[in-house]
Amino acid sequence: MAEKDKWRHFTRGAAAGGLSAILFQPFDVIRTHQQGSFGRCPNLSVRESVRRLASENGVAGLWRGTTPTLLRVCGGAGLYFSMLHQLDAQNLTVLGSFCAGAFARSFAGFVMSPLTIVKARMEWAAPSHQSGAILAEMRAMAAEHGVRGLYKGIIPTLLRDVPFSGLYVTLYSRLKSSVDCADEHRVAVNFACGVAAGVASTVIVHPADVVKTRMQLDDARLTVRATLRRIYIEEGPKGFLRGVVPRVFKRTFSTALTWSMYEYMSARA
Repeated sequence: MAEKDKWRHFTRGAAAGGLSAILFQPFDVIRTHQQGSFGRCPNLSVRESVRRLASENGVAGLWRGTTPTLLRVCGGAGLYFSMLHQLDAQNLTVLGSFCAGAFARSFAGFVMSPLTIVKARMEWAAPSHQSGAILAEMRAMAAEHGVRGLYKGIIPTLLRDVPFSGLYVTLYSRLKSSVDCADEHRVAVNFACGVAAGVASTVIVHPADVVKTRMQLDDARLTVRATLRRIYIEEGPKGFLRGVVPRVFKRTFSTALTWSMYEYMSARA
């Protein structure tokens, strides 16, 4: 029975995460293009980025990398929510909620790291979407960099995702418990709490997201320290905020939608 319950939470998390991934994928593509280049290349606005992407590939270009995104998000969200359920994260102390969220996210992030890199590269360069493109990308990375190439940028990924998830679970659970409302308004309240928690958490960890993207897209084997130094020297402090607008929008609303859907499905089960 416990095993069946675990799979229920996995499938709910995967379904909720998959829908939000499809809806908000364009913001991830825009963010990747705003962050991707070292140096003093123009820091395009969201509107300019959309215009450039659409002119190159049409509207479909805004959904580059959707396949690896779906595989990564469905698998990662399923693992994440099933682990949070096992840890009973929303009924723990503040520190307990933070640690539970951080642990669940770090595990899911490590497992899904190869797909995260493929996703970023397909968003950036849009390889042809022939059958097996994802496996071809993985084989190419492994051939060039070894197995370690499949985990390129894992340190800044964890530096981004672990504190984000810890902060998010803590803020979300505390905000939600502080609002008393009727059941028919619960979904809307949960979504609003998710948005508030998402904005705060995303802005705090955004510099790590820039470092992660640069390391995954650049062919040089730069360390975290070398990447930080290069961004600062070539672009100044503003370089660490590249892509913050689409990132905040995407991360905030997709996370809020995922949590709201997951809790709605769980409440109706």
